[in-house]
Amino acid sequence: MSLSWRERYAAVVSADRVALVRTGRGWRTRLETVAEAPCAGPQRQAALDALGEVLALAAGRRGELTIVLSSHFVRYLLVPWRAEVGSPSELEGFATICCDETFGSEPAGRTVITARERAGSGRVAAAVDNVLLEGLRSLAAASSLRLVSVQPYLAAAFDGLRRRLPARDFMFLLAEPARSCVLVASGGRWRSVRSVAHGSRGPSLADLVEREAQLTGLADEGMPPVFVHAPGQQDLQLPECHGVTPQWLPWPQPAPDAAMSDPLVAMARAVA
Repeated sequence: MSLSWRERYAAVVSADRVALVRTGRGWRTRLETVAEAPCAGPQRQAALDALGEVLALAAGRRGELTIVLSSHFVRYLLVPWRAEVGSPSELEGFATICCDETFGSEPAGRTVITARERAGSGRVAAAVDNVLLEGLRSLAAASSLRLVSVQPYLAAAFDGLRRRLPARDFMFLLAEPARSCVLVASGGRWRSVRSVAHGSRGPSLADLVEREAQLTGLADEGMPPVFVHAPGQQDLQLPECHGVTPQWLPWPQPAPDAAMSDPLVAMARAVA
C-alpha cells in the first residue's frame, strides 16, 4: 500500500458550511483545514454542492475519508425493546417503522442504524435519508479520496467520550453550532434522545438542560450528573440546574491544535 493512502481526512458537513480536515493518525497529529465551502442554504442539496466543491479543491490528495454528519441532517429516536424482534433485518424494519411514525415517511426512504444494547433495553437509532446518503457516497467515489464511513456526529462523539461517563445515570448534552442533542440514561438504560435546533451559547444551553429535565421528569425525581461537550467552546460553563452543575466533558487527551476553536475542526476530532 502506498504511504499516501495512510493519510486520514474528515469532511464535516454542517448546515451552513462543509470543511475538509486532515486528521492524520492519532490525537498528536495536527488538525489541518484543507478546504472549506459555505452552504447556500440548510437543505441537503446545498450541503452536497458544498461537499463537491470542497472535494474538488482537494483533488489529487490521497487517503481515507470519513464523512461526519451534523445532527442537522440526522434523525434520532429511541426504539423500544420488543422481544419478538430478533434478527438484524427485523430490527432494521421495526426501527424504520418507528422512525416513520415519529417523523413521517421519507419518499426515497431512510437508512436507519440502531446501537447495540442488552436485552430489555431501548436502542438509540440514527436515520439518514437515502438521497443524501447516496449523494455523499457518489461525491466521495468521484474524488481522489477513499470513503471508509459516513458517521453521525453524535455517534462518533459519544463513542469517543462514553468511557468518561457514568455507567448508569447521566444527561449528555452535545452542542453543535445551531443544534444540540441530549441523551438521558437512567438505571443503565436509555431514557430519551432528543435533537433540537438551538443556540450553542451558555444561556441557550442552560435553558435546554432545564427543559429536558422537565420533559423527562428528572426535575421531580432528582437530576443525574450532567455532562456537556460543545465543539469549539472549551471554556463553556453552565449554571446549576436542580442542584446539579453541568460539567464540561473534554476529550481524554488535550486538544492538539489551536484550530480546535473552529467548531467543524473540533468535530473532526471525533474521528481522528
